[in-house]
Amino acid sequence: MTKKRPSYIVGISGGSGSGKTYISEKLIGECQKGVACLISQDSFYKDLSHLSFDERGSHNFDEPSSIDFELFIQVVRTLVEGKSVKIPIYDFSQHIRSSGFQIIKPNPVIILDGTLLFSHPKLIDLINLKVFIDTPDEVRLSRRIRRDVGERGRTFDSIMEQYSNSVRPMFDKHIAPSIKYADIVIDLHKNKNKSIALIKNEIDKNLN
Repeated sequence: MTKKRPSYIVGISGGSGSGKTYISEKLIGECQKGVACLISQDSFYKDLSHLSFDERGSHNFDEPSSIDFELFIQVVRTLVEGKSVKIPIYDFSQHIRSSGFQIIKPNPVIILDGTLLFSHPKLIDLINLKVFIDTPDEVRLSRRIRRDVGERGRTFDSIMEQYSNSVRPMFDKHIAPSIKYADIVIDLHKNKNKSIALIKNEIDKNLN
């Protein structure tokens, strides 16, 4: 009997607002149904329900310690073993995990999306193809403002304060240096379609 081939894991990293989710969703769309699934690092923020709302709001969400990497890695390994998993659902407006879960079934391709993917050695070891999206700071900031105001109920002032106090400093400390682990570095400003095709080609080579 032929042994089932382990899932091929693609990690897409870069700063907040760099275009990670855009690329990830485009890749999912390029694959046939049931071939690829997407797991976001954002689902694994540690639950802060034990803190007051003000304390939660001032928390540093861009430090690796804010992510439950133990659960994240366990989820990825379980999917690779061919088993379904429960993914936490995070409420960004309240900075807590909601009571529900998302069920993800195993797929031949697992795409991971997150700023800090390449900051944890065990997660790096699990990822077969590491992609870093290199996007200018001013572009990332403008995208973050649009997203957080429109989707996460944030105010402009709170976004700018967080960006200055933690997002940009943590990018310089933890995210920018992780580009050294990347197999592919892309700049979406040059050619989005070419960048997506480059990653898709690598996925296809490892599925055939």
